[in-house]
Amino acid sequence: MSRTIKDSILLFLTIFIVSVGDVHSHPAWGIVVDSRKQIFFTDLEAVWKIDSQGKLSIFKAGISGTHVHDLSIDKQDIIYGWYNSYVPQTEKHLRSVWKISPRGEFIEIVPLTENLPSGMSIWQDFDGNMYSVEPWNNEKRESKIIKRTPDGKTSLFAGGKYGYLDGRKEKARFGIVIDMAFADNGSIYLTDSNRVRKIDQSGNVTTLYPKDNTQKNESALFGLAVDAHNNVFVADYANKKLLKIDSVGKPSTVLTSDSDWSPLGAALFNDEIYVLEGKTYESKSMGNRVVKISSDNRKTVVADLNDVNKQSAKIGKCKL
Repeated sequence: MSRTIKDSILLFLTIFIVSVGDVHSHPAWGIVVDSRKQIFFTDLEAVWKIDSQGKLSIFKAGISGTHVHDLSIDKQDIIYGWYNSYVPQTEKHLRSVWKISPRGEFIEIVPLTENLPSGMSIWQDFDGNMYSVEPWNNEKRESKIIKRTPDGKTSLFAGGKYGYLDGRKEKARFGIVIDMAFADNGSIYLTDSNRVRKIDQSGNVTTLYPKDNTQKNESALFGLAVDAHNNVFVADYANKKLLKIDSVGKPSTVLTSDSDWSPLGAALFNDEIYVLEGKTYESKSMGNRVVKISSDNRKTVVADLNDVNKQSAKIGKCKL
C-alpha cells in the first residue's frame, strides 16, 4: 500500500465523518443480521436487504447528501442507524438517530441536529442501555463513553482526555471510536483507530489487540462483531483482512479479500459470518458486496451492488 493511500485512510480516521465526500473517502461499514437470517447493510445512503431466500432489495431508500455509515440491531429485530449530513451554507455538521421496525416502519428518534441528547446513539447493550462517544468534534481534547439508560439517565462509563491509555473509568483515554459490539457478559468491544479495546461492566478499559503496542500498527479497523465465546471479528480495511481476535487477544485471519475489495464490517448468525466489503482506494469503481463465510470456511458472495449498478445501466432505471 502506498504512503498516499495510508495517509488517506489515517485522514479519515482523524476526521471521522465530518464532511460528505466520495464513497472511497467515507465508506459505510454497517451490516446486521436479524433472527430470520435476513441481512441488512448500507451502501452509504440506502439500506439494502437480503432476505432468507437470498433476494436483494432496497429496504430503505437513501437521501442524497445524507450518509448512513453504521447500523445496529436489537433483540426485537429493530434496526437502528443515524444520518450524517453537512450543510455547506452554514458549515454545520448534523446528525439524527432513527430506527426501522421489522415491518419496515421508519421512526425518527431524534431529528437532524448539531447536538444529539447526551448518550443518544445507535449502540445498545442487551438491556437497552445506549452508549455514545462524546464530544463529537475534532478538538481532540476529550473522548468519553457515555451510558444512557432506557429512562434517559446518563453517566460516564469510561474515558476522559483524548488519546490512548488503558485504565478504569475516567483514567482511560480513547481516540477515534468507530464501532461498538456487545458481549453476552456485558463487556463492550470497540474499534479505536487501529486498536480493538474492551470495556468490562465496571468500566475497566484494556487493549485486546494489538497486545504489543511498541510495534507500529498500520491497521485501519472499522466494523466489528463478537460471538458467544468472546471472539471478536473485526474488519481491517488497510490490510484487506477480516481478523478474528480470540478472548486473550490472539489474532488470526478469517478472510483475505480478493482483487480490489477490502472488508468494512461483519455480522454473525450462529456459526456463519457475513462480511461487508467495499472497494479499495486503488479501485476505479465503487460499490459494496456481502460475502458469507460458512462454518466449513467456504466463502460465497451473496450480494454485489456492482452487479446491480451494471444491470441498472443497461435498463436505465435504478439510481442508488
